[in-house]
Amino acid sequence: MVTQSGGFDPALTRRSRIAIGAGPWIVAAVVHLVVYAIVHGQLPNEVVSHVGGDGPDGFMEPLKLVAITVGVFLGEAVLFGYLLVRRQQTVEQYRLLAACAWGVAAGEGYLLIASFAANAGLSDPRDLDFPMSVHVPVAIAICLVVGAIGATLVWKADRR
Repeated sequence: MVTQSGGFDPALTRRSRIAIGAGPWIVAAVVHLVVYAIVHGQLPNEVVSHVGGDGPDGFMEPLKLVAITVGVFLGEAVLFGYLLVRRQQTVEQYRLLAACAWGVAAGEGYLLIASFAANAGLSDPRDLDFPMSVHVPVAIAICLVVGAIGATLVWKADRR
């Protein structure tokens, strides 16, 4: 970032880089908590925690799944926030890393949160209808679009 005198403000850049790297993961964690708050009364005792090629094949208590997912999202926030602060990258590597942070957070968030929300109203989680042949292409499209947004934001943040 450039100050009015033309100098570089490393503290401001550091904060913006941390926000750019960690932000999408924190948003994914908050969205998952909000979805849980909305649907928790409609969830079965166990929800689907993994969907394989033949359908649901992993199950756990809803609150435990939310806690694990939110923990993973926050761990990824720390990782990407740290990686974007390191100064040993080229500009292209930095932009690619930001795009990956945003794209993967959005795509992973979509899959985990949508599959979790799809458990609402089920009496038996084995009845979950969440075709991966539909949802994976949607997640990939979300990754690409949101990744491009992340790369644009990081480019604009460093231009200020």
